[in-house]
Amino acid sequence: MSTLKNLPRRILNAIRGFGFKQWFFLILNVVLVLGAVACALGLRRVSGTLDTLTAAGRFQGAGEVRYAQLACYLPVDGGKSEEDIRSFRQSLENKMSEQSLEAAEGGRLYLDAYSGSATVSAVGGNGSASLTATGGGGDFSYSGVSQLTIASENGGSTTLKAVGVGGEFFYFHPLRLRSGSYIKEGDLMDDLVLLDEELAWKLFGGTDLAGLTVTINNVPFVVSGVVSRETDFATEKAYTGDGGLYMSFSAMRRLDEDATITSYEITMPNPIGGYASGILSDTFPIGTGDIVENSSRYSLPHLWEVIQNFGQRSMRLNGVIYPYWENAVRLTEDYAAGLLLLAVLLALYPLLTALVLGIKEIRRAYRFAKVKIPEKVDEAVEKRREERLEKSFKEKEGSDGGSEPS
Repeated sequence: MSTLKNLPRRILNAIRGFGFKQWFFLILNVVLVLGAVACALGLRRVSGTLDTLTAAGRFQGAGEVRYAQLACYLPVDGGKSEEDIRSFRQSLENKMSEQSLEAAEGGRLYLDAYSGSATVSAVGGNGSASLTATGGGGDFSYSGVSQLTIASENGGSTTLKAVGVGGEFFYFHPLRLRSGSYIKEGDLMDDLVLLDEELAWKLFGGTDLAGLTVTINNVPFVVSGVVSRETDFATEKAYTGDGGLYMSFSAMRRLDEDATITSYEITMPNPIGGYASGILSDTFPIGTGDIVENSSRYSLPHLWEVIQNFGQRSMRLNGVIYPYWENAVRLTEDYAAGLLLLAVLLALYPLLTALVLGIKEIRRAYRFAKVKIPEKVDEAVEKRREERLEKSFKEKEGSDGGSEPS
């Protein structure tokens, strides 16, 4: 105990006697620790970059049931239809009902969204635009060549990305509204389009456009509103193009009968690890596609998998072309995995140094205890023996003084 009490004093005395070598290693360890802390803080910041990964937490709220957010990305030639989505929803509800998972009164047990996209070269007015079907970056797939025309009231023109959406797409992708409103699954008509800010300026020269009309493939659509794109570093790298728009998937399907869904997202109960992904795998066949659990993208086990498969992640052999938001997530995963690895490497030497010093201190304390404890025990035994002798002497002395001579 006294050794531990004197430890700060001993450390201070040791530091005062440091030479160049000792100071060098002390500063080196401090710098490495600070670097590891900086990497850990960077990892935390990167992990909170994307709003597209927060749906499960927002939907769960203060509830006790744990939720998971998952996404399915389908190969270009293996997309789904809206009928497939409705069939899956029914199967999912039956599964959860069988396992006594029920939503609170007036609430919902899960949320989902689906999407697909196409890249369009458009000329305003009465011009026409050709669309070559390549899977549209994974958002929306076409099986052939389609002709689309887009025109605005003032004859503006641009090249854009059109995304067909369904379900609660804008809950999973909470793009900031500049004006108007989102497209909702419950809208009575599917003739609404939502422009991003860049496209709004190119076509109309402003952002307060709700109620104006654009024409796509000679079909009029009403502008529902204008949104701002994500401004984080990952999305800015992943999203390329000169603007884009969102429309209901059913409307996109009317424009092209070959359109299919290649991206599906859901947040649902996950009472035990792997429950949600297991149900999704069993009831939503994806062929050679991918299922990812977005709510655990930055967990240590997953980041370790990213580190192990770092080189292979760049190879896509299953026909899946990711949408821009998944590419943004994968970019942040790479950053997070790199920061984690760097933090571990930087912290390794200080940890080993602390371990060596700790072992030396333990051995020093052991040697001290090995010598001092027997001495203390002997002193205690001797003191106890002396106390007994003194007590016995006093008792004898008192007995002799108390007797009277006859």
